[in-house]
Amino acid sequence: MTPTCYPIALVLDGKRCLVVGGGEIADGKLDALLLAGAVVTVVSPEVRPRIAALAADGQITLRQRPYQTSDLDEVYLAIAATDDRPTNARMVTEARAAGILTQAVDDIPYCDFFAVAIVRRGDLQLGISTNGRSPAFARWMRERLDTDLPLEYGDLLAVLGDVRDAIKARGPIPAYEHWQAAITDEVIAALGAGDRETATARIYERISAGARTAAAAQAEDAQ
Repeated sequence: MTPTCYPIALVLDGKRCLVVGGGEIADGKLDALLLAGAVVTVVSPEVRPRIAALAADGQITLRQRPYQTSDLDEVYLAIAATDDRPTNARMVTEARAAGILTQAVDDIPYCDFFAVAIVRRGDLQLGISTNGRSPAFARWMRERLDTDLPLEYGDLLAVLGDVRDAIKARGPIPAYEHWQAAITDEVIAALGAGDRETATARIYERISAGARTAAAAQAEDAQ
């Protein structure tokens, strides 16, 4: 049986990340890294105009020259995305020797991880992985889910998070079934209409009522 990948969500906020390469593939890695709060450096003799623009805007650091081993200094994650496989292999080998999480795009033996295709709704992220077998299928599935997944699910997550924070500040967090019962068609419809206030109130009411019922039942059992 072929092992599957272990799915994780990396925290990259404030961490140094290196992308070696300046073409389309390297460019395609930048938005997700920047969205995660990574401190990104791109190394390549030539780069696409958008990469140069990101550097000019101060969003990334650009070293317009060939890759050097010293580029790995203090790096947390390194991605080799050139069209030169020996250069990619060299970078990955040196990164691994330094204990750095690394990959060469579309070269499985030189990958410690595979980037997943992402569908985003606010803080909600759905990741699609094919275990490195077919990036094209991952993209097809992402596009399909992106079409079908309601936009208001991102707002739903935001409201649930706010209610959870408010309840947590006062005491224990209710069990899963209370949260499940609170996600009703009425709540979804309110969010679809842009009415977060009503959605928040309905979720809070149901969760609070469910938690009170559970507490009463526990007290009765204890008698």
